[in-house]
Amino acid sequence: MRSKAAAQLLQAEGFTDIYNMSGGIIAYEGGKAAGNEEQGMEYFVRENFDDVFQMSYAMEEGLKQLYLALEELVEDDEAKALLARLAKFEEGHKAMLRARFPEGAGDEVISTESLEGGFDKQQILDHFRDQITSLEDIIQLGMMLETQALDLYSRLSRKTEDEESKAFFQYMAKEEKQHLSFLSDEYDALLAM
Repeated sequence: MRSKAAAQLLQAEGFTDIYNMSGGIIAYEGGKAAGNEEQGMEYFVRENFDDVFQMSYAMEEGLKQLYLALEELVEDDEAKALLARLAKFEEGHKAMLRARFPEGAGDEVISTESLEGGFDKQQILDHFRDQITSLEDIIQLGMMLETQALDLYSRLSRKTEDEESKAFFQYMAKEEKQHLSFLSDEYDALLAM
């Protein structure tokens, strides 16, 4: 998770020729990566500004719901409290979106199955269900998801030519940096124990 996040942050800063191997160096068999930065972006790129708001709002709600679902699975009280706090954090982000873009907040948002960064909620829940057992696991998962969102919004802000959409994506990237900073502080505090 951390290497993927690091690779995406490097890419966002203009580095090229970055590779992140599934399974780590042990899984490397000499193959080469293929694809480009735009691959898979068609799901996220909309012509309409309200659709961009709706996409962001739905992903925030999806992440909130994931944190709440994980809270039901963990037994540790500290882990439960952190997941509840992360869910409230996403609710606060939704409130900021509604306040900043009231014209997009009038209609009910559609699906919440996609999380920040485009992940599918059920796939993540199924994949991490047995691996999320500690505060460290939860913080690392949150950092991965927030980094994915930061990467997504940063790439979209560079890709769009519409100035209003560009400003929106830059705002969202700034918010994701704040989320990531919060999780980083939590991780530092955990390591200091």
